[in-house]
Formats: sequence, structure tokens, C-alpha cells
Amino acid sequence: MKKWLSIFYFQLLIIGVVSCNGQDKDEKKQLEKAVYIATCKGKYSTGEELTDKDKTWTLNKNEIDKMMILSHPITENEWHFSYPITPCNIDVKNYVYKGKKYNLQINGGSYVSLFDGKDKILLGCDLPDCKKYFLKKVENMEEEDTTSSLPTKKDEQSVQIKSYKVEFNKNKIQDILLVEKKDNGFILEAKSDNTAFFNKNFVCDFIDIETNTKNNQAFNLTLGYTDQYQKTFRKVVIPVFYNNNDLYIEKIFITTLGTSAKTGDEEWIRKEISKKTSLKELDLDDIL
Repeated sequence: MKKWLSIFYFQLLIIGVVSCNGQDKDEKKQLEKAVYIATCKGKYSTGEELTDKDKTWTLNKNEIDKMMILSHPITENEWHFSYPITPCNIDVKNYVYKGKKYNLQINGGSYVSLFDGKDKILLGCDLPDCKKYFLKKVENMEEEDTTSSLPTKKDEQSVQIKSYKVEFNKNKIQDILLVEKKDNGFILEAKSDNTAFFNKNFVCDFIDIETNTKNNQAFNLTLGYTDQYQKTFRKVVIPVFYNNNDLYIEKIFITTLGTSAKTGDEEWIRKEISKKTSLKELDLDDIL
């Protein structure tokens, strides 16, 4: 009889364990399928009205996890100069990030704010794979569709020219920036009323222009550098101002991929440099 009771209780124990494991798996699956819906208020600061895409923006738990892996900490200045702000946010409570619980606010402008009740952390998602998770990408460029291939005089190879509309004088005269790819980098040219007043060569692997700025600068200039595997290891963001028919700068923001002295892990190291000079006279070799 005792032997039979022992077998009976053992079977009950096995059934309980299996049942709990099954329940845990079901709860995990439900959590992974959880969908978070954006809350949108008002309209964009530019006056742009909300679209159906804005109003129906959602992310599920699995998408948020992937997005968080792609994101990295950013400074207030980087956020201010490089990330568009949308009136749509997705809020997630008690999200575990690096072993600690935070309340997340995911803005459609490719950045995330983390709160733990005391401190705030800003994360930016600027990789190509980030685009599908947000409403607006980093460096929201107002780029004309004027990309073309033109033969060079030297070797008849094609070059790529991109143009960007800007407003230097705020007087409705057509101002434009031209970026031309060369073998040794890029040439940036600025024109006002079809007259060129600035021309400079930048030695880098890619160059971006952001004209939708937030701090009275004419545009943000981003220079990127990649390794032999085409992986970006450094980005230089330069807010450019216009005055008296000249382009000048006040600060430079440099982000470099390096190894942390504390953890030994690879992470983005950022620094801000005060540099008041004309863009024409800027020598990045002395800084980098």
C-alpha cells in the first residue's frame, strides 16, 4: 500500500512540474506576442500632420527586443542635433535592460528614453536595420531626387552627386548644397542664388547632410569612417552655421567604436569638442 501511495504522489509531482513548465512557456509566448500601440498627440513641430502610418504605429515585444539590441547610448547633444522628434510614443513599463527594470518611451524619431525613477538614459538607433522599427530615421534629410552619374575627366568613371535644399539667408533665394563623390573622399559645395561661395574636400567613407535642424544651424554635416569590412567605426557630426556669406562651426561631436577600459566590451565612445572656426579652415587631421 505504501509503495502504491509513493508511486501515486510521484506521478502527481511529475504532472505538476510538466503543467508549470507548460504554463511558463505559454506565458512567455504570450509576452513575446504582446503588441504595444503608439500614442500620438498633436502634430509635428514642422507643422506636418499625422499620417495613418503614425496613428497605427505598433511594436511587439520581439521587435522591441531586437530594436534595443541595435540601439546604443547617445548624449543630449547628439539627440538634439541628429534625432527627429515625433508626436508619437510607445510606452513600455518594467522592461529589463542590462539586468535592470526601466520604463521605456520609444519615440518614432529613432530614439528611446529609459527611466528608473531617478536617472534617464537616452538610446539612439541609427543602423540601417533600425529603420523598420520607427517612423523617422536618424539624419532626416530633405534630399532632392537628383542623384545622377556623370563621367569624370580623369578616368571616365561615374561619380555620384547629391543635392540638398537649404535656406542660408531666409530670403526665398534658392540655396543648395552639392555633395560629389570622388576617389579620395567627397567635395562639398554650397551655392546661393546659383553662385558657389564654398568648396571643400572631405576625406571620409561616407557623408550625410541633415537640413531639418533644431538649433538655428544651416545644416548638420556627418562624416563617416568604415573599416575593411565596411563596418562603421567613427562618425563625426558637425553643426554648420551661416553668417556673412560664410559657413562656420562652434562644436564637433565625435563617436568612435572602441573597447571599454572597465568592462573590456566593445562600445561607442563619445566626446564633444569646442571648435570655433570657419568650415573652410577646419582641419580634421588635427582633431582625429
